[in-house]
Amino acid sequence: MAVDVTFEEVASQLCDFLRANVLAGDVAVDADTELSHIGIDSFSLMELVLFIERRFGLELPAESLTPENIASVRCLSTYCVVLLNKHRNA
Repeated sequence: MAVDVTFEEVASQLCDFLRANVLAGDVAVDADTELSHIGIDSFSLMELVLFIERRFGLELPAESLTPENIASVRCLSTYCVVLLNKHRNA
């Protein structure tokens, strides 16, 4: 991906995806929402990972899906931006 992607852009797109495809209409989500508190289970997490892989062209290996990396949209977005920057600078 040639264009720099910011944390805010990634977080916004992840929240939008969750609202549109995973969560019930009355469930609020923002960057600081803990994913486990809004009912994100392993199936929902895989949907989110597949979205990230398609949208940002990233591969998220299973071992990268640690509790620290998937605790919230903020954590997951931060991890994605680190990977994007690593790929861009490689």
